[in-house]
Order: sequence, then structure tokens, then C-alpha cells
Amino acid sequence: MKIFNFFKKKDIQPFQKELEKLIPKEEEKTHEFIERCQFLKEEIGLEVPLSVIETFKRHDLPKHNYYYSIFWHVDDDSFNIFYTEAFIELVVSRYKEIHGQDVDLTELSMLLDEAIYEYRIKEKCFDRTNLAFDFINKCYEEFRRSGEELILTMDLGHYDHLILNKEEKGNIADSISSYTTTAGIKYKILTEFRPLPEVIRETLDRQKNNY
Repeated sequence: MKIFNFFKKKDIQPFQKELEKLIPKEEEKTHEFIERCQFLKEEIGLEVPLSVIETFKRHDLPKHNYYYSIFWHVDDDSFNIFYTEAFIELVVSRYKEIHGQDVDLTELSMLLDEAIYEYRIKEKCFDRTNLAFDFINKCYEEFRRSGEELILTMDLGHYDHLILNKEEKGNIADSISSYTTTAGIKYKILTEFRPLPEVIRETLDRQKNNY
């Protein structure tokens, strides 16, 4: 039993350890957002960036706040994927291996465009009920085995996205009219990165000045 407990402790994920640091001692009340983040982690595997948790704790926003409310109404449609140059290169390479080096990439481009809205965070894949995504999922599995990851975001509407992973996590970025081309595929990218605390402060200042 002691050996089992030892390995159980070793299995604690880094995110969980950091989240536990934010939980106050028993005599203090745990902030509702920390409890919410624990629930989202357990239910759908969402790891909310610690900078986001700290921001909402510090400002103590009401649940109807535009940025805060998205974490209380989460479903599959909440998330979007943004591709990286390395992933597009891998997908195009594998596609050409199957269909030939001179294949028209139009169909592949349309498939990639559709897939960004069909990511399933709990399963870490694109919608497996749609057989059209089988090829994309195989490429994605290979990509992840190499230690790479795509950019996962929560859709805030108005072309704004809260980044949930990679180096820019905790930032809000813009996707309007922002495209790049890699290996013959044109795809959306994120630009104008802004830290969430800065965006929240600007929003609160505007509200204050309107009163």
C-alpha cells in the first residue's frame, strides 16, 4: 500500500500542483474560479492558464462579465484550433505521399478550414464521428508524438481568442483577416497578442468612465 501511495503522489500533474498552491488553507474560502477550474480539469481536461486564474481572483469579477462568463458556459463550441507551420508542413507531406506530389490541395485546404471548429478537447482530437477528419487526426497524432502541439483557444467572439496553451497562453489575440501560407495551404493565424490582465483593466476603466 505504501508503494502504491508513493507512485500515486508521483503521478500528480504539474498543473494540478500549481493549482493546489492557489487553494487557501481550510479556514479560508476557496475562490469560486479555482473550484471551477478544478471541475473543468476533471470533466473535460481543460487546464486553465495560471495567469488567467490569478487575474480573475485579483479582479473578483461577476459571472456576467464578458471574459469571465465564458468559463461558466463551456462546451465543444467554446474551443478553436490554430495550426502551426510545422503541422501544416506535416499534413501536406503526408497528403502528397498518398495522392502524389502534384495533387491539388484545394480539398485538403477546405478540410483543414472545417476542422478548426471541430476540436474535442476531452478526447484531444478532431471530431471522430466525422470520418472526413480521419486523415487530419492521424497527422495530429503523429504531430503530438513528436512533442509538438497546436494552438488551443477559447473563442471570445468578435475575432478575439484567449490562448490556453503554448508560450502565449493567457493572452488574447486577434484573428480577423490574419492569414499565412505554408506548403501551399493558406490558414488563419493569431496576431496582436494582449495579456488578459491588460484587457480586463481597459474594460473596467471604460465601464468606470461611462458612469
